[in-house]
Amino acid sequence: MNIGIRFSRIVAFALMVGWMVTACSPESDIDLDPDGTVALDNGAAAASMATSACEQLLDFQLAGVTVNEAVALEVSERQAGPTAGPVPQTVRPEVMHCKVTGVIDSTINFELLMPDDWNGKFLMGGGGGFVGSVENQAQEGLSGGSTPLERGYATAGTDTGHTGDGIDASWALNDPTAQENFAHLAVHRTAEVSKSIIASFYAAGIDYSYFLGCSRGGGQAMISAQRYPEDFDGIIAGAPALDWPGITSGFIRNQQSVFPNPNNLSSPVITMENRNLVAETLRNTCDAIDGVADGFISDPRTCPFDPAELPRCKGEPGPGCVTESQLEAIQTIYSGPIVNGEQVHPGFPFGGESDAAGWDLWITQADPPNLPVGTPNLHYAFGTEFFKYFIHSDPDWTYAGYTFPNWREQTESVAALLNATDSNLASLRDRGGKVILWHGWSDAALTALGSIKYFESVEQQDLSAHEYFRLFLMPGVGHCAGGPGPDRVDWITAIEQWVEDDVAPERQIASKVDEQGTIIMERPLCPYPESAIYDGSGDPNVATSFSCAAPTN
Repeated sequence: MNIGIRFSRIVAFALMVGWMVTACSPESDIDLDPDGTVALDNGAAAASMATSACEQLLDFQLAGVTVNEAVALEVSERQAGPTAGPVPQTVRPEVMHCKVTGVIDSTINFELLMPDDWNGKFLMGGGGGFVGSVENQAQEGLSGGSTPLERGYATAGTDTGHTGDGIDASWALNDPTAQENFAHLAVHRTAEVSKSIIASFYAAGIDYSYFLGCSRGGGQAMISAQRYPEDFDGIIAGAPALDWPGITSGFIRNQQSVFPNPNNLSSPVITMENRNLVAETLRNTCDAIDGVADGFISDPRTCPFDPAELPRCKGEPGPGCVTESQLEAIQTIYSGPIVNGEQVHPGFPFGGESDAAGWDLWITQADPPNLPVGTPNLHYAFGTEFFKYFIHSDPDWTYAGYTFPNWREQTESVAALLNATDSNLASLRDRGGKVILWHGWSDAALTALGSIKYFESVEQQDLSAHEYFRLFLMPGVGHCAGGPGPDRVDWITAIEQWVEDDVAPERQIASKVDEQGTIIMERPLCPYPESAIYDGSGDPNVATSFSCAAPTN
């Protein structure tokens, strides 16, 4: 793109605000070619014009919206993710852009970044946990390649209408407005407002709009597809939080098994030795089922391992055996929450037991370095906060002796507000929308079986779902990233090709890099229900050594 065309949309906006007097003055560095394209004598003039156009957005007017900041930047203030290497460095993309921050409806904070070299498209990023600060996961390391800003996207994020730590839900106490903003409205309103500002800034419409998020951000993606199908043409949902009461009930069940006494959070029932024993047994039993021993299982559902077969301790607990209480806790994690005889959410598949960011961080850890004192792990954090402030409206609630009485009735209203479980995506389908859902098999935060359950419910609802909705499962990958499996995929390019060129995502390539940023493994990801099977020859770290195959039973 030459520099004249690059700024033609900005100049169109300049015409609207009366800059033509300056642009056409004898002293100006800006000339108009016969075809109306701006010819810039030098980069300084272009930068000056972009800066002025950006600053004009301080006067942007839209009902319910206050712009607090509009500043032209040469380097992004938002970290794109650490570099590979022994000493990771902060990466801040060097892209000329306009940063706009503001407030919507008095409570919803947002940030919008608009590059000078705009590609005509918009991509919104999601947030994690209970959010509480302006987040844009697409811009902060989940893009699977260049950031949206570097690709030319205008990109936005929101705090979902409240301020706080990502594991704190106290803001939700008896506040239906805050709960609704968090549930779905803040993302929708931020998308609406961002599109209006983009149109004003570039004096042009948006060609395509996308959303990318993982965890809570993945749930935001799916609830947008269900409630506001007109907001985005393409949606990328990673490891989504779909069923909040079901998910958090599983968290509470797990903590009741691992830390039976919530007043004693220093001695988990499941020890590090237990986790290592389970992981080793799984590797010996199931690692090579897909044809190659690589440290993870391609499809844990094919693994015949039964925790009841683990060696029992005859006396005191030890590193090579489990006690009855330890076995019960392990089985609880795999089986999932059962309330009053009803399976209310799937359990966790095999995988992630010995990963530092797997069971340790999420389920069994007693003294994590990055969590507040008294918060042993993230299942405890999210589970107790959700039950305190969304379900029971009681900051003093504890799971001690809790047996989930009247659970369905107690969670009905919050499920209707928060859940992204509606299997009817007809409205999104009918307007040509597309959805890519992906999930790591070794995710210890949100079970991949929950994503499978939802995907299959959509297929049952609509036999044509494969034409607009695809699921990819990532072997050996933890929550949103990490784990022994290859966790980097350029999902943005995949959704672009599907939406803009009608090229559906089939075999996607996932890569894993070492500390120096060198690719050390590549594997194909196959659209569910297919999975990658080793061909029997060739380098197992090369994707061409694997084929996608449908299940045999």
